[in-house]
Amino acid sequence: NSKSVDFTLIPKKLDAKFEALDTDSALRPTVIKTGDVWTKRRQQNLLTNMHKVTLTPGIQKKGRNKAFDLLDALSRSGSLPIACAELHVFVAATHCFENSLMATVIQDNINPIEKMKKSMLIVASTIFNLSPAHLL
Repeated sequence: NSKSVDFTLIPKKLDAKFEALDTDSALRPTVIKTGDVWTKRRQQNLLTNMHKVTLTPGIQKKGRNKAFDLLDALSRSGSLPIACAELHVFVAATHCFENSLMATVIQDNINPIEKMKKSMLIVASTIFNLSPAHLL
């Protein structure tokens, strides 16, 4: 019995948690954008030197298509389940303070580490679908 998770809902869930639990309104959603041209570093084997390869959008598209073709072949067009796989998802949020770090500590007498811990608990409880108390 595998439980499927819709990762596309995470940003909406985070926004809802930010509104409900972030009383300071310090957490902001962050959009991560990659550049058009990527650099890939690879090593043929342990005894060879590291090589850098520039990946243009065309090369990236070919690589993505090859990966999906391989996945399609391994799963027989989706008819075979993939029992063991990993999916890495990047989620980002920005914690904003009204003043600079020093002004927050000295003038406002606020411990920024405590504020960051609260922010991390909000994000972690949303991603892992656990209550903040269970994470402590």
